[in-house]
Amino acid sequence: MEMENNEKTINEFWSWFTTHKTDLAPENISDNLISKLDHKILSLGDFSWEIREGDTEENMLIISPGGDVDLLPETNKVIKLAPKIENWEFCYYKPSKNWDFQLTLYEESNVKKILDVKDWEYVLYKFKDGTFDIIFKTRNLNSSTKEEQMLIADIVLESVIGEENSLRFIKKIEFVDEFNIVDKQKSNSIEVLKQHFDELVKVI
Repeated sequence: MEMENNEKTINEFWSWFTTHKTDLAPENISDNLISKLDHKILSLGDFSWEIREGDTEENMLIISPGGDVDLLPETNKVIKLAPKIENWEFCYYKPSKNWDFQLTLYEESNVKKILDVKDWEYVLYKFKDGTFDIIFKTRNLNSSTKEEQMLIADIVLESVIGEENSLRFIKKIEFVDEFNIVDKQKSNSIEVLKQHFDELVKVI
C-alpha cells in the first residue's frame, strides 16, 4: 500500500508538471513557480533539483539524490515514471557537462566568483572492488576550508563524470599542492579525466 501511495504521489507530481511545462522552462519560470516546484519535489523525498538546457531536448529537469548514493534508486524511480513531455528530458542524477572548466561560485553577500579548474591535475587509484581514490593538484584553493574544497571537488566531479559515477565510484578525494614522485608520473590534466575514467570503468 505504501508503494502504491508513493507511485500515486509521483504520478500526481508529473501531472502537475505536465500542466505547467511551458511556464517551468528556464526562460519562463518565476520565483513563485520555483517555490512550488521545490515544495513538490521535496514531498517526493529529500532530493535536490535543477532545470537547465537539455542535451537532446530544449529543457532538462534533474531530480538528484543530493550527494546521497542511497537515494539514487528513489530518484531513478521518480524519473522512470515520468511521462513523455514535448521539449523536456529528465535525469535522476546530475549528468556530466560539456563545459569550459569554470565554476561560478557565490561568496558572502552573494558576490559571484569564477573558479577556473582547467589547470588542475589528477591521479586516479583504482581498487579491486571497482572504486577509486582521486588526488587533485591545485593551488587556487589554498584559502578555502577543507569543507569548501570537498564541496568544490564534488561539483567538479559531477560536471566531469556525472553525479551517479561520482557517488558510486569515487570513495576518497584529496588535494595536494604538489604530487610526490610516484604520483607525478601518473598524473594527467583534468581535461582528460572523463575519457580516462570511462576507459577504466569499461575494464572493470
